Amino acid sequence: MRNIRLLAIGVLAGMMLTGCGAQDKEPQDTAQTAVQTETHTEPAEEAAEQTEGLAQTEMQTEPAAEMTEQDAGGVKAASSGLFGTFEAQTLDGETVTQDIFAQAELTMVNIWGTFCGPCISEMPELGELSREYADKGMQLIGIVSDATDPDNETAHLIIEETKADYQHLVVSESLYYNYLMNVQAVPTTVFVDKQGNQVGEIYTGARSKADWAAIADELLEEAAQ
Repeated sequence: MRNIRLLAIGVLAGMMLTGCGAQDKEPQDTAQTAVQTETHTEPAEEAAEQTEGLAQTEMQTEPAAEMTEQDAGGVKAASSGLFGTFEAQTLDGETVTQDIFAQAELTMVNIWGTFCGPCISEMPELGELSREYADKGMQLIGIVSDATDPDNETAHLIIEETKADYQHLVVSESLYYNYLMNVQAVPTTVFVDKQGNQVGEIYTGARSKADWAAIADELLEEAAQ
């Protein structure tokens, strides 16, 4: 059954895309998730349904209305890091802040969407990369660009099936206004140091495990100098 589920998710890779567009960038509430599934649908069918219309799907995000961009700009100013000062929840329901970056010399932040085929297709290898580099000074964190609720069932299903079992954050107001509102496509991947400062480039599109490993090795070597 697991092979069937992974095969369904693997169909996403066959779309020959490297990234999904992100024109409407406000995070979508879980009740209006970009991937519409019914609760009685089998997991394999849910994954297959996610493949429909991926090339046309826009990254959807919906922050709480009471926080203005000016307010969030003041929040970011409190920190020099790429993501500023933020508070967000993981898919496990844990509340984290920008201090999460201090847990490793290098953090690879992968911004993805539940509607994005290329995002999902690279996640099995990202899971492997996370496990292999845990003892090398690098951690991997995912940000689910179209989820604001830790109980997002689609995100949990994808992570379970791809074994991308590193920490994943859902969109919060501060994360959105500090950085995510400027993301034009998913997957987008950036690397930050212990202080949350960007190191290396901003990478748009999916890559192979070998490519990510080469980038990580170079950045870790630079950090050690």
